[in-house]
Amino acid sequence: MIQTFLFYCYAALAVIGAIGLVRAHKLLHSVAWTLLALSAVAGLYFSLGSEFLGAMQLFVYGGAVTILTLFVVMLTRQGAQEQEKEDSSASAPASARVPVKRLAALVISLVLFCVLTIVFVSTPWETVVPSPQTSASLAEILFSRYMLPFEIVGLALTIALIGAIVLAREDDPGDSADATDGVAGTDDGGTADGTVAADTDDDPGDAAEEGNAL
Repeated sequence: MIQTFLFYCYAALAVIGAIGLVRAHKLLHSVAWTLLALSAVAGLYFSLGSEFLGAMQLFVYGGAVTILTLFVVMLTRQGAQEQEKEDSSASAPASARVPVKRLAALVISLVLFCVLTIVFVSTPWETVVPSPQTSASLAEILFSRYMLPFEIVGLALTIALIGAIVLAREDDPGDSADATDGVAGTDDGGTADGTVAADTDDDPGDAAEEGNAL
């Protein structure tokens, strides 16, 4: 009885976290709602007797992915604010398309909800007695029967990480163009900000006229 009550509590928390994630207007609030939903899913795993999946849900998704998302939000907030300031003047015509996008999102959500409801109702669910599985038994299966898929997933994640580093290290074309323009300006006898350098050489004719005046 208590296990069933905890299951429905965790399920309600997961649904509340998902709804809060969708309706949040700030990125930090979205991350907080995501952490709530992921933690509730971990609670579902624990209540169903799968301690390994619950721990991995907390460590990998609730911990690492949430912290990574926070770092990405903090690092990209400055650029996003500057982009919003630049696009604020041109956003007036696009505001008329917002109701259309919301209506399309609502229709797609309702269709997906109806499909999932039909599948849930029409599926003959069977009650399965959970078998006791420990982390040792899961590790034995993972590193014996599923060793090759495990290594392929690790290689794919490594390739994705290397690709993200390469994309992050690419120079901005706008910055390189500005630097090229600055160098060209200095070669033409001007400074990097476009001002013309003062000529320090004295004209010999001007010097002679000053001598005759004396």
